[in-house]
Formats: sequence, C-alpha cells, structure tokens
Amino acid sequence: MASALDHVAWEACLLEPRRDRALESYARRKMGMPVPSIRYFTSVPWLARALIDLHPEYGLLMHLDQHTADVLTLVVSQENSCRFCYAAQRALLWAQGMSEARIQRVEQNLSRADLVPRTVAAIAFGRSQSRVGPAGAQEALQALRSAGFSDDEMKEIAFTVATTDFLNRAFSIPAIPSRPLEQMPEQMHMRLLRPLINRVLQRHRFRGRATPLERLPSYPYVRLVKAYAGSPIAPALGQTIEEMWASSHLTRRCKLLMLAVVARGLGCQVCAFEVGEALQREGLHEPTLTQVLTHLDAPDLDVLERLLVRFARDTIWFEPAALQRRARGLRDYLSGPQLLEAIGVASLANGLCRLGATVMGHS
Repeated sequence: MASALDHVAWEACLLEPRRDRALESYARRKMGMPVPSIRYFTSVPWLARALIDLHPEYGLLMHLDQHTADVLTLVVSQENSCRFCYAAQRALLWAQGMSEARIQRVEQNLSRADLVPRTVAAIAFGRSQSRVGPAGAQEALQALRSAGFSDDEMKEIAFTVATTDFLNRAFSIPAIPSRPLEQMPEQMHMRLLRPLINRVLQRHRFRGRATPLERLPSYPYVRLVKAYAGSPIAPALGQTIEEMWASSHLTRRCKLLMLAVVARGLGCQVCAFEVGEALQREGLHEPTLTQVLTHLDAPDLDVLERLLVRFARDTIWFEPAALQRRARGLRDYLSGPQLLEAIGVASLANGLCRLGATVMGHS
C-alpha cells in the first residue's frame, strides 16, 4: 500500500534485535500476537514494557471512543514522520477490514474541513501538540471543550497524543525497520490470516475500568500520575516512570538533566519546576542548572551528561534521518544499553512534558 510517509528518509537500524522470551511472552499476552519489534528494546526492560503498557487501546481508555484514539495515533505519527508507527497504524486498520482505497480515503479526510466538529477538534489538538507543544495546549483544549468533549475525554485525548509522541520517538530514533509493516497487506499469507488477526486484535482491545492507585509514588512527575487517579492510566504511567528511575544504565542526575532540557525547550514551566527541584536534591545548584539549560553545557557536567543534554534537545523537533544519524554518533561513547536508555528517557520526556502542560497547566 502506498503510504503518505513513503518519502520520509529512514536510516539503517541502530540496534541489534535480542531475544528475551519473558518480554516477548509479555508483549504477546498484552497484544494477542507476536511483537517482533520488542526484540530491539530488550536490553532496557522498562522501555520494552512501556512500549506495550502505554498503548491506550489495551484497557487504558474509559471515556474516549477508540475510533478517535486511532485517528489521533495516525495523525500524530504522520506529523512526527514516524514511518514505523504510521505503518503500524495503517496495518491495524487493514487488519480490521479496511481496504487500501478506504485507508487512503481516511488519510485524505484528515485534512478535510467538513468533518464533524469533534473529529476536527481532536485532530487539531494532536497536530498542535506535535507542531507547537505546550505553548498551544490551552487554546487546543478550549477547542476540544467547545466541540463537546468532556474533561475526562480531554484528559484521555491528551494521554493518547502524548503517548504517541513517546512511541514515535522511541521507534524513530533507532530507526526500527518499518518495511515489514508497510509490506504486510501485500503478503499472501497475511491476506489469508487477516480475519483471524482481526478477531485476535478485537479480543485484546478493550475498554478500561476504574482503577485505584494502590500507593502514591514519590518521584518527579508524581503530580502527573495523581492527575489520572482513578483511571487505569495512572498505574500504567506510574509504573513506567518508576521503572525508568530505577534503571541504572544512566544516572538519576543524567536522566533529570535530559528531562529538564526537554521541559525548557518546550517551554513547560510546570514540568521544569518539578524536575528542577529534583535536580537540587541531587546536588545540582540552580546557577549550574541555568547554565546547562541556556548553553547545554556546564563545567560540572561529566562527558556522558554533556553528550546527552544536547541529544535530548535534538529530540524535541526533528527530521527522522538526521536524528537517527545523531544517535548513531553516540555509539562510540555509550554502551548499547546506555544508548537505548537515553533514547527511552528522551522519548518519554517529550511525552511527559506535553502531557504535563496539558493536564496540569502550561505556566
């Protein structure tokens, strides 16, 4: 199937796939079928699990209809030029029974002005967060409210968009191969299996139920987790963040610096304040942090931190091939797990910052 992103340059994959039967089984239980792409992420388990756990369609949405969520995933993936995620969403639509012609009409319709107001507002919100970020959050939220979305629906729209921003970067930066997904509808055995695949997918895509937050976390971004209290999003998001902090491939201070750079680059004062407080507890004084955020450097930074604050800045707005080459250049300085964790942290930082600015306020 011809795709709207066929023209997007995509480098050779930076990562070598590595089998991990436990993680592969976990992904299969959640999604209902094998997930070969998970093998590229197994050296950093928290990231591999996050790529599965934060998918909205697997029991995280209680209020937003799944069709709107699917459209948002397609729109944001197109805005971010993520060939992998865009191909995955198109393959999903195909597996659900859409013809190639209908999928192409869906793509064309995303730019039409005569769509129903709710769909137009949701698409505009997704594009705003990908193109502008937190600076456009309040205006985009007002458009959602005017179109008739409830507060609960708007929070789930914000989560869907932010999660897609996270996934887009996690798959784009290491250049995970997209051709297998792009070619799926052309393969005879996949055509024969299409009805079975659709049934499996439908069984595993389900609505969420009210879920209590068993314990209050105590790490940066706890306010964001609390904002979703009562929703299944809260424990899923909380577990991902907690596991990210617990992982030891990069230091806690290095991760915080990356988060701070993304928050500064996107202009989200809410997120910047919380991360800044955490950095002060790590012993990084305010003048040093200011120097880092202004110049992406400071005498107190070690070699790894100096490399990764610049890398984090590059992930905010990017062209895939250029960012993929930038990440490839880090392989001479970082171990495989360090590089993958850096990709995960930078990707998550972009999603969290956009989500935080939307849910907790921009300033």
